[in-house]
Amino acid sequence: MQRLSLALFLTLLAGCSSMIPQSSLTALQNDADRAYAAGNFEQAGTLYRRLSQSLPTDAGVRYQLGNSLARQGNTRGAIASYREALVRDPQHARAWHNLLQVQLREALFTAGEMHQVLNPQQPMADRALGLGERLLDVMQQPGQAGGQEP
Repeated sequence: MQRLSLALFLTLLAGCSSMIPQSSLTALQNDADRAYAAGNFEQAGTLYRRLSQSLPTDAGVRYQLGNSLARQGNTRGAIASYREALVRDPQHARAWHNLLQVQLREALFTAGEMHQVLNPQQPMADRALGLGERLLDVMQQPGQAGGQEP
């Protein structure tokens, strides 16, 4: 029953988005893209969020929103947005790539932080430190750091 309700809700939302003139959506998309290209990631994020509300099934808008959030340092928001893009299009390779990039950066930050503060004499410290070292080793290998996105 919940799936039926969700399907009906999404259908209604999709129908509502068609009520917004296509020219307005195109203008909004262009404004968001220009803001992103100019490095105004906060404004771009606001515009992509508005677009995502008008285009509930569009994976690309959520991908761009994720990029804007990642550039603002909003890791949680970026991860959530990339995941929303992937729900809508599981084959969105760029969303998978950027999701991994953001998560790996967070994991590397955590590993570095752990190495600075964790006392090696603590129980399980050897396992935690070893895992952090393996992650750092993998990420320092040529070709493992990934591209420039987001």
